[in-house]
Amino acid sequence: MRTSLISICFLLLSGLLGNAQEKSIAGRLGYPANTKLLILHADDLGVAHSENVASISALEHGPLNSASIMVPCPWFPEIASYARKNKAKDFGLHMTLTSEWKNYKWGPVTSKDSVSSLINDNGYFYSAVDSLQNYADPKEVEIELRNQVKKAYTFGIDVTHLDAHMGAAASTPEFVVAYMRVGEEFGLPVLLDNRVYAMENYDVKSILEAKTVVVDTILSMEPETYGQGAKQVYSNLLKNLEPGLTFLLLHPAFDNAEMKAVTIDHPEYGSEWRQSDYDFLMDKESAEIIKAQKIKMITWRELRDKITRAE
Repeated sequence: MRTSLISICFLLLSGLLGNAQEKSIAGRLGYPANTKLLILHADDLGVAHSENVASISALEHGPLNSASIMVPCPWFPEIASYARKNKAKDFGLHMTLTSEWKNYKWGPVTSKDSVSSLINDNGYFYSAVDSLQNYADPKEVEIELRNQVKKAYTFGIDVTHLDAHMGAAASTPEFVVAYMRVGEEFGLPVLLDNRVYAMENYDVKSILEAKTVVVDTILSMEPETYGQGAKQVYSNLLKNLEPGLTFLLLHPAFDNAEMKAVTIDHPEYGSEWRQSDYDFLMDKESAEIIKAQKIKMITWRELRDKITRAE
């Protein structure tokens, strides 16, 4: 969810696939090497009704073309129902191992006695990634991630990829191995950036292959740039997009009573922040910038089917 935490986790993932990926993502998809490829993505679907409705609106009426679902969260059944009925939409899973909000909590989809190292004394996921790192058994992390994917399939979701809520599933080398193994098991690309190349871990290296999808850049609005306003931040990011595959993530939701209660005492990525993300996506200028910059929009489904599952 939080880009700062995503950045921390991906600092653990540096360097590796260079030799495996002799051809760029653009080249493997049939585009010129200098193409600006973009996945415009919404995180956190399933966390709340507000998040679901705003994200669906942006998928149907704005340039948003990708989203990921939090399987353990209370509003998962609602977004699963939508995904099941709208299989052309690009829905991945926001692999969830933390429960960060003050008064709004969730826990594993696996029986708690099977993944006891993932939960606190109240039976919920830990609030912070560092607690997960300190206490979680990587084997139990893998069990929970696998069961989240299985539950999504049970609900009829055509899962296109996996990414990591708060970066938790990619926050230690051992967790990365679990995360990648689950993706490999189900033939799904997992969100990794090109810093994975430098990671010195034999188990990770053994999983990496030519079919592994690695994005060039992960972008989002950061707490330190939020004061500039979402429209300026995202417009600048799009106008300065580099060739290669960029993953630009937002958290659209409505600034209503539900989201205010969910994100209480949490201005970063809070209710107002999420409304500003939605407003940018629904501003006609966002689509105009994408067109003017000659950005090619692609989806995780395209990456899954043409690279990860390619024969």
